Amino acid sequence: MPAVAKDGRASALYAPLRRRMLENGDWDRISARLARELNESGWIDRFKDRSKEMARSAEASGGLSVEALIAELSPQAEGEVPSAVRQEMIGVICKLLERQIEF
Repeated sequence: MPAVAKDGRASALYAPLRRRMLENGDWDRISARLARELNESGWIDRFKDRSKEMARSAEASGGLSVEALIAELSPQAEGEVPSAVRQEMIGVICKLLERQIEF
């Protein structure tokens, strides 16, 4: 889902752009690059460790649903993406968008 949809324009552009990116392989390339960058930065290991800790403590205190764990972990995970990784991926996406859309 698009992060910004104030005027509806982002929402209207998102679906056809995503479809085009899926068709030509850009979506998979960007996803693979993001996964590689997050892994190299140690983010994935830290997130796995935190997830396991939360699941264990939730289980010990009566348990939480998977959905509840995801709802609690997602904002933390997004907020802890290293700024260098975030900036690099924004650059990759901006270059892709410049090729796809005429401003």
